[in-house]
Amino acid sequence: MSEPRTPAAAAVNLLTRGVLPETELNRLLAQAEASGLTLDDLADPCEKFGVTPQALLNGLSISVAERYLQGTLTYAFCDGVLNGLIGAIVNVGMSRDLPQPAFSLYQAFDQGEWRRSDDPPETDPGEKYVKPLVLQIMRKLRH
Repeated sequence: MSEPRTPAAAAVNLLTRGVLPETELNRLLAQAEASGLTLDDLADPCEKFGVTPQALLNGLSISVAERYLQGTLTYAFCDGVLNGLIGAIVNVGMSRDLPQPAFSLYQAFDQGEWRRSDDPPETDPGEKYVKPLVLQIMRKLRH
């Protein structure tokens, strides 16, 4: 079996092949949302599961996006997770390319953090701005 060719493919592989157990995935997502994750925080899971920080960040971000689109995670939780991952995403990007789609998903969820001045008060920025962006990123990832 050949190795994935792109960091995004490695992240999808990480999730679909069960390299990262669901319990560990959920623990990392909860920690990211509650207090953020640094590269130091990711060192042990990366070593334990034989993945790079880039693949792990992409895998966590993809999992959040998929669960958001399925309706199993709220926008607020997902936004909190991505905000908790951005420091590590940027730190990885200091020495190599920014992890993608992790960075793009961070930017997408960031778009739901405020109402635009021309939006009616009942506008849900997550539905109006975030969901279409996340769908676009995930479609591109799967093709």
